[in-house]
Order: sequence, then C-alpha cells, then structure tokens
Amino acid sequence: MLYLLLTILANVAIFMAFRSFSKFNINTLPAIVVNYGVCVITGTLYVGTTAISSEFAPNSSWFISAIILGLIFISTFFLMAHTTQVRGVSVATVASKMSLAIPVVFSLFVFKYALNELDTWNYIGIGLAFVSIWLVSRKANKTAEVRLTFKFLLLPMSIFFLGGLIDTYLNYVNHHFITEEIESIYPIFVFASAFVTGCIVCLVKGVKFGRKELIGGLCLGVPNYFSIYFNLKALSAFDNNGAIVYPALNIGIIICSTLLAIVLFKEKLSKLNYIGVLLALVVIFLLSYQEILKAL
Repeated sequence: MLYLLLTILANVAIFMAFRSFSKFNINTLPAIVVNYGVCVITGTLYVGTTAISSEFAPNSSWFISAIILGLIFISTFFLMAHTTQVRGVSVATVASKMSLAIPVVFSLFVFKYALNELDTWNYIGIGLAFVSIWLVSRKANKTAEVRLTFKFLLLPMSIFFLGGLIDTYLNYVNHHFITEEIESIYPIFVFASAFVTGCIVCLVKGVKFGRKELIGGLCLGVPNYFSIYFNLKALSAFDNNGAIVYPALNIGIIICSTLLAIVLFKEKLSKLNYIGVLLALVVIFLLSYQEILKAL
C-alpha cells in the first residue's frame, strides 16, 4: 500500500505541474523534453552512477523494452498535449483515465497475474472505478452539442490505446524482465530514450527553450521519475496484479488531484463530480479491503 500511495502522490505532483503550465504560459513541448532530461538526472542522483554501470546491459530484454517504452512515452505526452488543445482538458483526461481498462483486461484474462486472489467485491470495485472516473472527469458542456464523428474520436481514442499500452507493457515487463536491482535503473533508460527522441523532434521543428520551460521541466521531471519507479514497486508489491493496481492508482490520483484543484485552482465541481468522488472512496475500499484487514 505504501508504494501505491507514493505512486499516487508522484502522479498528483505531475498533474499540478501540468496545471501550472497554462497558468504561467509555459510551452508544453520543450518543457516535456526538459522534463525527461531532468528525470534522467534525478534517477542518476538517486541510484548512483556505480549502480547504473554495474547493471547496464544494452543487449538485455529489459534495456530494449526501456528504449521502446520511452518512444511510446513521449508520443503519448505529445498526443495528450495536442488533444488538450483541440478537444479540451476533460476529453483528454477521461480518455487517459479510462485507458486503465486495457491493463485490467490483460491482467485478468491474458497475463492472469494473481487471478485467484480477486473476489466478488474486487470485481465490483473494478467496475465501479470506471463509473467513478467518468463522473469525476465529466464537465458541463457550455458550447454547442458535439457530434461524435470518427474525426472527433480519433485523438481521444489514440490516447486511450497508447495510455493502456504503456500500463500493460509496464506490467508485463515488470513481471518478466525487471528484478529488484533493476527497478530504480529501468526508468532512467526509459526517460533517456524519450529525451533523445524529444531533442531530435525539437531540433527538426526549431523549437526554442526558454527559462520558463526549463523551470517547468524541472518541476515536472523530479516527480515523473519517481512515478515510474514507485509504479514498478507497487506492481511488485501486488504480485504484478494490474487489475488491482491500476484502478486503485487512477482513482487515488483523481481524488487527490480533484481536491487540490479545488483548493489551489478554485475549481468548482458539479453534483455529479461530488458523487464521483464519494464513489471513488468506495472503490478504493473495495479494491484494497484485504490489505486494510491485514494491517488491522
């Protein structure tokens, strides 16, 4: 439970950093690239160069998977930013959070990690998690009614599949390739791959880096490294059971980020949003009540 909580806090810090980007007019693309560079530095300082050099194995399966995951990471981040600009924050948020359906399905029916440990209440909690996420993320539409055409759905659906792919791939890699010695090193190479790719894109596009982007990337990068590191630790703590970890993780992020948005950004919630928050508390209990009972 500790690593799950730390993963939630790290992701909430990322959410707060992204919220500040619009407030301070920070250019998203260069800030994201800087963020990945900061992730590499943060991880290196945390782990130490000696540990990295001793475990470095460019021909290993975990290293190759880290490079691939880094490419998916930065592609998803860019797509998220673009979707937010052209489709709105709520559309991008719902698409990214609902993507937990993919790792849940894979964990239950394909990987079958710790399948026997789930009971009826856990399954009810997984189902209610989707309802809660939709209720909390739903925003009143004050504009004209939106037609759900293929063109409109293409961006959010892309986020849905890429976000689900990241979580599923991380779940699989953690189960098959990552040992306890690799857990703190693996994110470094993921972010290094994303950083190199981002730098190439910025050079091709002629993107400029300003002081605000450097500061924004710094604020985003530190929690971003630990979000992946603690995510791996949380998966290991729950026997790589993504069907429990990812619904609980997403619900926890939504509750904490929503409360902070109310306090820090004076965001107003509708009645449905409040119902979603209350339902989220029920979901967390249903998903983790076995662990709570063990702790009592």
